[in-house]
Amino acid sequence: MIKTDNLLAAALSQAIETMAFLNILPVEDDLPMPENTVLSQIGFTNSKSGTIQMLAGLDFCKLLAENIGALDEANDEDAFDAFKELANVTCGLFLPMIAPSPTEVFDMTVPTIKIGDESPRWDDFTTKPNSDVWNVEGHLVAVRLIIKD
Repeated sequence: MIKTDNLLAAALSQAIETMAFLNILPVEDDLPMPENTVLSQIGFTNSKSGTIQMLAGLDFCKLLAENIGALDEANDEDAFDAFKELANVTCGLFLPMIAPSPTEVFDMTVPTIKIGDESPRWDDFTTKPNSDVWNVEGHLVAVRLIIKD
């Protein structure tokens, strides 16, 4: 069986570093939990089917948008688009890692965003199985992989 959590971590790290020129740092105990959380998710199907979900604060999403788009100041829409694109790129990097053959093609859904009351609470999201928390230059980012049986 493939250890998918390590592969997802590698895909996310590569996506963040390549797209936004941001570094993954060790998680520190004194980092504040994100406020105004944003959930980005993308689904995939073929020999394996599932969903990749990411949860972060709006501040991180704006930083992501500013770095990706070389913007002086990102608005909420830019931030949401950048976070959806991070889910898209991460999923695109992850799927070839779990494919049983190099010729397998997965179908991916369009990434979606949930904000405000629609977005899960940080504690609820990060305590569920298959959740990892990252420190991206002082911003906590959580990612979860859900594989359907």
